[in-house]
Amino acid sequence: MNTVSLTADVVPVAEGVHDAPLRRDYLPFRVRIASDPQDVSRAVEIRASAYSRHLPHVGEALRTAEAEDFRSDVLLLIAERKLDRRAIGTLRLEPNFTGPMRVESETTLPPQLQGRRLVETSRLGVENGNDGILVTASLVKAAFEVCRVCAVDYTISVGRRSMAEVFRSMCFDAIAGPVHMSYAPRTPFWIFTAAVVGWEARLRAESPRYSSFMVETEHPDIDVDHNAAIAAFGRG
Repeated sequence: MNTVSLTADVVPVAEGVHDAPLRRDYLPFRVRIASDPQDVSRAVEIRASAYSRHLPHVGEALRTAEAEDFRSDVLLLIAERKLDRRAIGTLRLEPNFTGPMRVESETTLPPQLQGRRLVETSRLGVENGNDGILVTASLVKAAFEVCRVCAVDYTISVGRRSMAEVFRSMCFDAIAGPVHMSYAPRTPFWIFTAAVVGWEARLRAESPRYSSFMVETEHPDIDVDHNAAIAAFGRG
């Protein structure tokens, strides 16, 4: 069985660059912010397909775009293959700057998160296959780049048991769970958070595998449009 590695082929980065990563690696796909209705449709398709594998009734409901997908203060990330631009992953970023996040309609967040700039990462959908964890890690890396640029304090993520170990490996902390969400009341979920400032230092100290990918490697194919991110989220 093929395995997926998060370790990049080492390509030295030019010396003298401040805070430059140790290496550069190119991915077989690109990650960017969705920019038009066609991108939204492609994100919806891969999202519905991914949810249908584990929560078929939710996947069926997600075959139609949600209202959040079209809000000007919400960002959709999309991963697409270089070969044919087929969408293979998506992640939605929803802030609490202009109103409550979706997760806040399901549970009460702990006091330390009250009054902070938060972004909920939700509706993660990744094509089934050997590259799944690589695509997931790339979407998370792009999300944290958005959050750093926009001075977000914490990210919030909700995941089933199967995602719990992935979040913990990426140095997210569980703040609630198991909890039950209205859209899947019989499935236990956990809520995770990570402080944006200090996250890379935690990865270096606690998760060498993900630190290599998230911190020490430059990925030109993770191409976040900072202007689009700031237009949606501002800078605090």
